[in-house]
Amino acid sequence: MASSGATLNVEQQIDQQPMGGYQMWVVFLGGLILFIDGLDVQLVSYIGPKILKEWAISRTLLGTIFSSMIWGLLIGFAFVAPLSIRFGHRPLILWNMVLFSLATMACYYVNDPTTMIALRVIAGIGLAGVIPSGVALTGEYGPKRVRSTCIALIYCGYSFGTMAAGLIAGQIIEQYGWRVHMVVGGLIPMAIAAFLFFTLPESPEFLISRGAPRELIAALVRRIAPAARIDANTVFIVNDKREGAMAVAQLFTNGRALGTLMLWLALFMNLMVIFFVLQWLPSIFTMVGYTQAEATVAATWATSGGILAALVLGPLMDRFGPYRVIMALFMLGGAFLFFTGLGARSVAWVATFMAFVATGSVSGIQKCINALMIFFYPTALRSTGLGWAFGVGRFGAMIGPVLAGFLFDRKWAVEQVFDVYAIPMIIGGLAILVMYLAYRETAATRRSAPAPAAAE
Repeated sequence: MASSGATLNVEQQIDQQPMGGYQMWVVFLGGLILFIDGLDVQLVSYIGPKILKEWAISRTLLGTIFSSMIWGLLIGFAFVAPLSIRFGHRPLILWNMVLFSLATMACYYVNDPTTMIALRVIAGIGLAGVIPSGVALTGEYGPKRVRSTCIALIYCGYSFGTMAAGLIAGQIIEQYGWRVHMVVGGLIPMAIAAFLFFTLPESPEFLISRGAPRELIAALVRRIAPAARIDANTVFIVNDKREGAMAVAQLFTNGRALGTLMLWLALFMNLMVIFFVLQWLPSIFTMVGYTQAEATVAATWATSGGILAALVLGPLMDRFGPYRVIMALFMLGGAFLFFTGLGARSVAWVATFMAFVATGSVSGIQKCINALMIFFYPTALRSTGLGWAFGVGRFGAMIGPVLAGFLFDRKWAVEQVFDVYAIPMIIGGLAILVMYLAYRETAATRRSAPAPAAAE
């Protein structure tokens, strides 16, 4: 607790106090932000069977439509996400959420694959400006001892988003058509953006680094720590003051090079599998004999595995560390991808259960790796680190749906395709093992903390 007129380190204040109500509120807002990511990932997957028939396109082209948003994400993660260093997390989240919403609603007027791909690229650029800032902002408000739980909890929002896409599809596509489905999918994030405009705070580190009015900083600190004693002479400081653009080269300094590369490799492999499962699962269920309605219900239940993962994995990481938990999930995910392939043609509840565990595992890996990155990179470098890791990982996300479409067009059986996607799970687990062996003896977070920076 700071005394009157004392220097108050905001990061230490957050770490030393219990998780307060306002911080829980920020976690909830972070969940709303990640809800948009989950909604978008599944939104297009449910219209796959419809546009496949309406436009008479190949499954390879359908896979390209599924993955086209990734091109926008790659552009956005490289060039939009780092802008949070200059403009802050809050405006980047709001403006890019609006861009994503408009591009999604514009799909109502699409009549050909080329236009659909172009709009999905634009939507991806918008989404890329939202995700890293949402994760980094939530991590900054959480005390270090429960930060993994905070990051895992906001990914409940992601999983609820994937489920919401299924619920929307079940109510709208058959009755009103897939175009109305896309409009509704764009209106929801627009409404969330309006809500966040009035409720989402800015990063304390950004405000202090940019010399924001001290009254604004003091008001925010009081909301985080109501018991803190603050007066007109209190000086607010942070450990990592950002001085300018954080170049990607800094991800490879101070012993971070190996960890950065292994994080990129693990994310690449996991996102390759995630986007295959989430975007192809409804179509796969129809391929093995389900009706559109049955496939929607089965896929929606299967994707709910991510919610259970978010609830249990955060505390497990806080207790056992993220490395062990992530390695276990890679093994579990690989095994149940194999079982999902075997059970896809069996009774519905067996196939759904296998897909539930597989989806929960791969979704859980994503949550855990994001939490690991929050620990691995210092505060001022997190947005850049997250953005570039997400960008590199999305190359895997881009390959995942296209590869599946390519294999299905060449008459590969469903069982064989699932076997192929078990291989990236092995590679991803090995990447985290290498990282664990290299960094288990170190804190891996802020190993060379600079002198605190002040806001006077």
